[in-house]
Amino acid sequence: MLGVDGGRFDDLDIVNEGTQQQGCQFDDNVLSGTAKSMDQFSSYPAEMASVLVKQWESRGFPLELLPPTASMVSLLDVCYQASLLREEDTPVRCRVIYASPAQLRGMATQDPQPHVLSFAEPAILSPHNLRKLYAAADFYRAALAITTDERGVLVIWGLVVTGTEWVNRVEGSRFDGVSLPPNLVVQAIRPGHLVASSGYMRVLETNQGQLLIDGFDPFRSTWISGRFSNVREAMLNRLPDDHAKDTATTKVCESFVRDLAQSVVRRVLRLVRNRRHGGLMVVLPNGAHEDGTCEQWLRFRVQFESDDSTLLYHGMMLRLMARALEVAKTRQLAILTWSDYQQFRDAELRRFDDQLIDFSHFLADMMTVDGALILDHSFRLIGFGGEILGDTPVQTIHRATDIEGNQTVAERADSAGTRHRSAYRLVNGLNQSIAVVVSQDGDVRFVAHHNGKLTYWPYLP
Repeated sequence: MLGVDGGRFDDLDIVNEGTQQQGCQFDDNVLSGTAKSMDQFSSYPAEMASVLVKQWESRGFPLELLPPTASMVSLLDVCYQASLLREEDTPVRCRVIYASPAQLRGMATQDPQPHVLSFAEPAILSPHNLRKLYAAADFYRAALAITTDERGVLVIWGLVVTGTEWVNRVEGSRFDGVSLPPNLVVQAIRPGHLVASSGYMRVLETNQGQLLIDGFDPFRSTWISGRFSNVREAMLNRLPDDHAKDTATTKVCESFVRDLAQSVVRRVLRLVRNRRHGGLMVVLPNGAHEDGTCEQWLRFRVQFESDDSTLLYHGMMLRLMARALEVAKTRQLAILTWSDYQQFRDAELRRFDDQLIDFSHFLADMMTVDGALILDHSFRLIGFGGEILGDTPVQTIHRATDIEGNQTVAERADSAGTRHRSAYRLVNGLNQSIAVVVSQDGDVRFVAHHNGKLTYWPYLP
């Protein structure tokens, strides 16, 4: 889809970057600080407000940027109720920011600032008014500005035009968009699905009665990075000789390759979650397409011919890094990092960004076909619609309780669905493989054989 300025953005389930996540649910006791276990109770705006304050404070964000408790409960309740409404058969989808005109217009930042339009007469914050105004504040392009007036009443006082580039910031791609102050932002994404953020940094999410707070982003772990270290080294060695061998030239930070690959997978997972169909991605060790592994473990709906065309992404990464190095040299950078790349303004790199978005959609399309999308560590496309063979059941799966999987809790494997059990069976038999399972309700699990145990990590970015 084209953004307002002709740039690309994804029509997908946007949730902001920030804390590592895991699903937890709470009952009324959460207001007194007593949390219940997972998958027991529904959560509501009052519970969300209570937990939001704790999460906000624990992240070090200024408490004075939050509305008073009663107003915050009301704000979350209105957004929750509005998310259940439709306007001419279109679901209400919006972003609101709790900030005064002075806070938005007085930002001190080197990045572009949002364009702020004040209403001549503020409107009372209500589900009805959000339903009537959300179309003017398109989810991707603008947010509605909320504050508490002198009567203590929440009002909608203006439009904050952000443009569409904030989507790239959420995904970790290069960011050309405007900044936001660290004020409370609430996104109503779909019925009952809210995300509360400080600017662009996610603090708390509620979805299907779950409060999603403390959990894991396996991409940030050392174990998953270690699985791909040889691939990153080989990729860097394939850069043109003048970049790889000339000690006087700019070098690519090894983590750049990791962050680039992970940005694509994050986008794929978000696309598949948004489609509500579910999917399975399996990453096999390099060489699995020709050493008999695939024949032993998989029956494909479609298996690709093993030629250079299946290394499409590999080639895209090399071309992107080569161009990024050229840009970095003009800036006299000794080391090219992912952070540097995100700040570059270059037309050719912008075309590469668009190609990566297209490739992410391509992977998501194949992943939503019944069966598994099969890749290897180098992102070689092996096939899709893969049926996992073998009839040896897995009895126990360990749920990680820390990002490195050093602490785990044993669970019955048959408590999960067929797609999950198939992934468990494959990873249990092929210990160097990694499976990523997306269920129809949006739950995502990374599955790997780690520390001698079959383990999964609940994932939210």
